[in-house]
Amino acid sequence: MAMVVKNNIAAQLALGALNKNTNKLGKDLKKVSSGRKVNTAEDDASGYAISERMRAQLRGLAQDNQNAQNAGSLLKTAAGALSSSIDILKTMKEKAINAANDTNTDADRATIQKELDQSIDQLDDNAGVTFNGKTLFDGAADRADTAEQTIIKALNSEWMDSGLQLVKDTYGISFDSGMPSVKNINLVFEHSGNSALAYVTHWSGADGTTNKLSLTVNLDYYSALNLTDPNGSTTTAGAGYLDRTLAHEFTHAVMSANIRHFSNLPLYVTEGAAEYTHGIDDQRIVALNGLTAASISGEFASGGTKNSELPYAVGYVFLHYLNANGGQNTSTTPMSRFMRVLTEQGGGALDAAVSAATKGKFATAKEAQDALIADLNATTAGGGTIQDFYKKYTDIDMTNTRDTGAATGSKSGHGDAANAQDIVLEGRSTKFWWYPSSRSTTIDGLTIDWGDFVRPGIEDAGFRFQVGTKANQNIHAVFSDIHADALGLRDAKGERLSVATRPAAKRALTILDRSLQKTLDQATTIGALQSRLDYTRSNLTTASENVQSAESTISDADMAKEMAAYTRDNVLSQAAQSMLAQANQNLSSVLSLLQ
Repeated sequence: MAMVVKNNIAAQLALGALNKNTNKLGKDLKKVSSGRKVNTAEDDASGYAISERMRAQLRGLAQDNQNAQNAGSLLKTAAGALSSSIDILKTMKEKAINAANDTNTDADRATIQKELDQSIDQLDDNAGVTFNGKTLFDGAADRADTAEQTIIKALNSEWMDSGLQLVKDTYGISFDSGMPSVKNINLVFEHSGNSALAYVTHWSGADGTTNKLSLTVNLDYYSALNLTDPNGSTTTAGAGYLDRTLAHEFTHAVMSANIRHFSNLPLYVTEGAAEYTHGIDDQRIVALNGLTAASISGEFASGGTKNSELPYAVGYVFLHYLNANGGQNTSTTPMSRFMRVLTEQGGGALDAAVSAATKGKFATAKEAQDALIADLNATTAGGGTIQDFYKKYTDIDMTNTRDTGAATGSKSGHGDAANAQDIVLEGRSTKFWWYPSSRSTTIDGLTIDWGDFVRPGIEDAGFRFQVGTKANQNIHAVFSDIHADALGLRDAKGERLSVATRPAAKRALTILDRSLQKTLDQATTIGALQSRLDYTRSNLTTASENVQSAESTISDADMAKEMAAYTRDNVLSQAAQSMLAQANQNLSSVLSLLQ
């Protein structure tokens, strides 16, 4: 090797090696001290990007878990309020049962009423519960913008159950007992352009058995419902209460499903039976007062005049006449005996049904009809009026406004007085109504297909618990109102549920059952959400663990490997330093030539 002094090639080579080893040693130190093999994009560009995305996901999952825990706390707050309300309602039911017992005086019931009033006020306190300033039971789940939505809620909550129960109490027939040929009904809304308020259509096979039912509500009459009236009143003239209209139609539905050859029955029987379910002493005053022996005989002879009030009024009078002649105070009512024969023998057994209703007093329908006409003629021949005939020979008394003349009312001898507002049982507020939980619902044995109904504003209402790292990964919770009015226990005027009389206490029992049902339904909804959140938290924990494991594979340093590399690079660095010193020392030999 040439001996030069300007360029120390050996030293430069040693210095280069030293710099390389020092850089590698620095990286080794960073990996060993941080525990990560990828600290910057310089270490592994793609690995760094993947690792950072995973670390961002891990932080998101940790926040999701926290969100889920906060959501669980909110739901626990709501569940606690509901639990208290459920206890209150159970106590109120107990008090109402006590008030319904006639060992109590009205003074005793007044004392019980004071307890119920305080309980109702406490329900409002419970319903006002908040979480972090947010009202929980805001009723967003039950909002309705159209008549169709309101009617669906009312049917689901009260009208369908009350109507079917009224038919069962009147005639002893239903969809959940006996052998109905069909147990499904479709709900249809339309602007019919005719005089029908609502109507049930039934389809029958060749054997006379009904195999399909539909219920149509005419929105020509019911598109302007009074949203503060639980009876379903409307501003449209001639419509009347929708709850009574539906009770009428449910009578047709139950009869057609239980009576083979239902269409063989005279029109005045089918319509009269439906009217008798809810009573028409208040609704068809003009038609009832206008009946004569001739018009009644004409209906009996023809079977019923369509598109007329006559079959409704005549059939109603005829069934009242049978009831009055059938022994009201027996163990079975005349109308239940009447209907039992029809369900057993079919629509052609009218004579046998009349005989059963009157316990053989009239062997055939013709005998009963002739007797009715004879009694009417005798009354008018003696100077009496049609109303005199009604009072003497039937249960009809149109001067008694406390009772509609329904089969289950006081006039018919089978119950307490029930006026137009009371005959179909509802709570005290329309705020009680809530939507079906699915497209079809079974109520009292009848499955109703609601059609494609829409719950307005539901997507923007309630609470959304963000439990995912993406924008739409959330749990939607929307609650009903559980204030006293929303449980049917107080009306728009502030009047509370009453147990001041025995009949009022008896009605209160059913109302409280429904209030409890709504509260329990809300409690189960919250319970299901809590259960889902438990699974969500478990899933988030598992996801976090898996992502952490995957991220660790990419970024975590193998400490044994990195320490081996550190030791190696440290030794190489020291060796390079030593060689650099030797290379620099070698230049001193040149000095001997210059001396």
